Amino acid sequence: MAIKELNHINIRTMLMEETKDFYCDVVGLEIGWRPDFGSHGYWLYCGEVPIVHLSLSDPQGAPRTVADGMGNGFDHIGLSARDAASFEKNLKARGVSYAKRLAAGNRLVQIFVLDPNGVQVELAFDAAEEGVTPETFERVDAPGLGF
Repeated sequence: MAIKELNHINIRTMLMEETKDFYCDVVGLEIGWRPDFGSHGYWLYCGEVPIVHLSLSDPQGAPRTVADGMGNGFDHIGLSARDAASFEKNLKARGVSYAKRLAAGNRLVQIFVLDPNGVQVELAFDAAEEGVTPETFERVDAPGLGF
């Protein structure tokens, strides 16, 4: 067996509409076809691929993530993106807290945000394509975001 690609991530939530709105309005995914599983949820698409699945959580179940932990387990979702300036402008307009780092030997601009469930989302932008250099980069810090 050989792995070809990451197919999707699934987020369980009781904040279904808020989570859907975050991934559509802030991150830029689109609602698409989802099979009838007999429960409410969404498949959110990047182009033709449903990369984020949202399903209802069990309110009595144990949490899948621990927001302030740095130990073993799920840490964040990483997405490649374009147009960092527009993304950052959208975050500011919506009052979304974020952190911004220059990483990978100054090759990537990383922007970190939390979804409504406390899942950290990393958007990675090609610094050269974005016209960002170490001299023009402006770091942004926010408690609990980034590495």
